[in-house]
Amino acid sequence: MADAETPTPTDAPPKAGLKAKLPLVLGIIVGLGVGAGTGAMVIGPATARTMGYALPDSVVAALNAVAKSKAASDEHAEDGEHASDEGGDHGEGEGGEGEAAAAPAVVTLENLVLNPAGSGGARFLLLTVAMECKDAAAVTMLQSRDAELRDVVLSSLGLKTVEQLAEIGAREQIKVDLTTALNERFGKKTVVRVYFPQFVVQ
Repeated sequence: MADAETPTPTDAPPKAGLKAKLPLVLGIIVGLGVGAGTGAMVIGPATARTMGYALPDSVVAALNAVAKSKAASDEHAEDGEHASDEGGDHGEGEGGEGEAAAAPAVVTLENLVLNPAGSGGARFLLLTVAMECKDAAAVTMLQSRDAELRDVVLSSLGLKTVEQLAEIGAREQIKVDLTTALNERFGKKTVVRVYFPQFVVQ
């Protein structure tokens, strides 16, 4: 009986130890999640800016205009009375649309992650791609074919090695190759030019 009672007390401390380690494990998981999010949303773009890969002011203005027009359309959809009041001021609405139409039409794919060719999954590229399109119809078409668009971008860039992606001098040629691949899939001159607001090789 003494032998049977001895294992019971020794089994209890490991269970208590697991419960004691649970907050530590959860803390590590949360820390990794916060760290990954910070890297993708803060450190990645900041690194890209310090390396000289920032969008031109005209494209930043276009992205801001698109975001504002999307926010305005969302507000109109949510508030029917507000939308009908805006309809009364039709002349002002047309002026606002004219300003938005003057800005370049841009489609953005954010925080794409891919493994470069020959990396064996040990290296990755984190990027955001902004595509300036020939017109608003091209933007609508690309947005409606989002999965296909992402596939073309990932397939085209996935053919590049880590060395090719990391070489700053080759970045312009990568943009040209991607623009060509997009126009081959979606139609001639659908995409006018490509920008990489975020381009981080790890």
